Amino acid sequence: MATLKTELCDLFGIEYPILQAGMGGVAFGPLAAAVSKAGGLGTIAAISPSPERVEEEIKLVRSITDKPVCVDIGFPPRAPQNPEPVPADEIPDPIRELEEEVRGLGVDVKAVDDKAMGIEDAKAKMAICEKYGVEVIACALGTPEWAVEHAHSWGAKTISMVGRASHAKRAIASGTDVVVVQGTEGGGHTGDVGLITLLQEVLDFSTVPVVAAGGLVTGAQIAAVLTQGAVGAWVGTRFINTDESSVGRNYKESIVEADHDTTIRSLIFDGLYVRQLQNRFTDVWAGREDQLLGYPRQRVAISPVRFAAAAADLKDQQALPAGQGSGLIRDISPAGEVLDRLVAETVTALDEAKKRFEYSA
Repeated sequence: MATLKTELCDLFGIEYPILQAGMGGVAFGPLAAAVSKAGGLGTIAAISPSPERVEEEIKLVRSITDKPVCVDIGFPPRAPQNPEPVPADEIPDPIRELEEEVRGLGVDVKAVDDKAMGIEDAKAKMAICEKYGVEVIACALGTPEWAVEHAHSWGAKTISMVGRASHAKRAIASGTDVVVVQGTEGGGHTGDVGLITLLQEVLDFSTVPVVAAGGLVTGAQIAAVLTQGAVGAWVGTRFINTDESSVGRNYKESIVEADHDTTIRSLIFDGLYVRQLQNRFTDVWAGREDQLLGYPRQRVAISPVRFAAAAADLKDQQALPAGQGSGLIRDISPAGEVLDRLVAETVTALDEAKKRFEYSA
């Protein structure tokens, strides 16, 4: 097996500088354990699940491997703890249509207890992570200083997800150990700056290690960001298409079938910009974007049908967050094999690069 090491490996106690992203609804115990066991850093998605579910997933990982694991927790500063329901007469027409279609397919659409918004919920999850000695905490949608201090109190490291250079500066000021810069190419919640530009912007001032994210699905891409100055890669969509990810077969097949221009970035998902595959879930909004409610009301209004369609793995009506690298993914494989492949591809790309150039210091 090829070797690949940066300072990130020593910092986190891992073999390879490849981190599996904490993708909501995708990355639970089985996937995180498989990636960590194979030498990367597996991550449990803990933004939406209840604290009890998060504890179950951590226990599952611990039963499979004793290698480090990361838990991804959201700290949205402007999200209410208990958002008010959106009145029925204010539900946008596209959501009504989606609900009618989903019910027509025999799927029940009901209210959901969405825990993605409250800081108190995040604090409860932090306490659980402390209980099990979780080695790394990923801070999404903000990096409060208290969260960094809490993680450090039991010896954990923190990584901060950012989509702008200004966000990176704030995270560093809060004491984070690592910054993950996600370019607009990434799936899920993502900003509007391309990875190569954003990575350089942050490298120019960062006093902590910087990890690259956004559209990275091959080793050649990982090699590129490593040579630019990143110490590792945060990989999401490539790990959706693994045996251990928690989404259904239709979701994974949609990625296999995706072309190079299949994703769009919009406010449809929850009122914040999210990159996802185009399907009926996105197309139903065409020409009616003026009905979007904004965050967090859009999230509240669309969550019942979004969660129902995901649970039923409906190919058309399901939201399918995915990065621009989807068009490069052509299979569904075990997560350990994907990690091994990424490492081997990265090493090959780095080695091949030396043969294409002549240079001197």
